[in-house]
Amino acid sequence: MRVVSHCGLKRHGMMAVLVAVAAIVGCRLDRTSPTTVPADAEGLPILWQASGTYSRLTKAVRLVIRDAATLAQVPLCEVPVDFRSEMVLIAGLGPTPRNDCGIVIQHAWKENGRIRVLERQVYPGSQVSPGLRPASPWTIVVVPRSDLDVEGYSSRLPRGPLLSGNPPR
Repeated sequence: MRVVSHCGLKRHGMMAVLVAVAAIVGCRLDRTSPTTVPADAEGLPILWQASGTYSRLTKAVRLVIRDAATLAQVPLCEVPVDFRSEMVLIAGLGPTPRNDCGIVIQHAWKENGRIRVLERQVYPGSQVSPGLRPASPWTIVVVPRSDLDVEGYSSRLPRGPLLSGNPPR
């Protein structure tokens, strides 16, 4: 007589649930950000933009960069910027378990003496394919220079290692 154990099915089912949760949570960055641009907002034009799936970012970041020396410490891609009249905004999700997540800066505007940024995070939705495919999504924009604070963004690089040795593939 052969005994069939359902523990394997339960274990695989539980693993599938854990992977799905990790994918959903891993692609999220819990932070409050605007969801719309006010109609009367003074927009900052996005002069240049690039995004990517893989980077060496070891943590989620929101950076405003106003000089070449700081930008050189976050080498995600070549950025055509003239720091005399422009600045750079970088948003990175940090490590995610999936390569079908992403982030895009859609708008930047001045409001109440500060700059606000509208980001869109990209999720796989119901089209999730099985398995883990580590990534570290990022986006960079160049906007006109301003000395106003950028809400949710820091002009200081975070403490600790920001970049790992090699990007995931």
